[in-house]
Amino acid sequence: MNVIEASWAQDQAQLHAIRREVFVEEQGVPEDLEWDGEDDRAHHWLATDNGEPVGTVRMLRDGHIGRMAVRKPYRSKGVGKDLLLRVIRHAKLQNLREVWLNAQLSAVGFYEQFGFVTYGPEFMDAGIAHRSMRLTLRQDFILGKDSGKHAVTDLEHTVASMVSQCRRQLRIFSESLDPSVYDNDTVRSALSELARLHKTTEIRILVLRPDQLTGRGHRLLELQQRLNTSILLRALPEDQAGQAEEEFLVADNAGLIVSKRNEPNAHWADFSNRPSALNYILQFDMLWNLAQEDPRLRRLSL
Repeated sequence: MNVIEASWAQDQAQLHAIRREVFVEEQGVPEDLEWDGEDDRAHHWLATDNGEPVGTVRMLRDGHIGRMAVRKPYRSKGVGKDLLLRVIRHAKLQNLREVWLNAQLSAVGFYEQFGFVTYGPEFMDAGIAHRSMRLTLRQDFILGKDSGKHAVTDLEHTVASMVSQCRRQLRIFSESLDPSVYDNDTVRSALSELARLHKTTEIRILVLRPDQLTGRGHRLLELQQRLNTSILLRALPEDQAGQAEEEFLVADNAGLIVSKRNEPNAHWADFSNRPSALNYILQFDMLWNLAQEDPRLRRLSL
């Protein structure tokens, strides 16, 4: 048994034959659903037994594994396992954070052996019951690469991770720069490094409640006063502060961390979503133009 990385352009006939035999003829999947136009953009693998094509699988660029097919005489012989392990290895080499798939209910147990976990409700696809499953390959998110909105349970860690990866421009819109998030060694060091990285690097911080910072001895404000050409700080007028429903951070026009002001534990992040980041940048810049330097922040006891 041998598994090789295949090319749709060169190996289409063999890949097509296996999938048609398994999905269309055996399982009754309609032809127009099986051939979805994604094959020429996908990575493919082909399993052979003494040169005979016996199985195949593909993965799209977003980590979606699919079209796992093994011909009936070769099932329960480890073909599916060998194919899946090759896909997972490739995904790790591509530094994907996770891979995911839609498994037929009868195959859920097979994928669970490799660490896949189910999520979401059961659904029907081509008349066959399925469950969505995913496998996490690494815990940390990469700024500008790992897309997908996800809930944040450790806000301090997520902010520190995004700030430490930022290289050009950072916008922080916060009520009062929660010390547990912004006044810690990791975030302060990352901001200091970013501010000194390049003369065009810019950090803008907009606060809603400067009065809550007075006398607190916030080390981020101390850093801002020492690097005030790279780290800019303004306060929003009191008549505007009550209208803001969210606090947020935008890094390098790509990464986002958003918190609901009236829900203390409601945070979400997306490390690569430029359209959404642009919307928050527009909102930030509009508020920034309404804001001004607050003399109370200059007189803090540091």
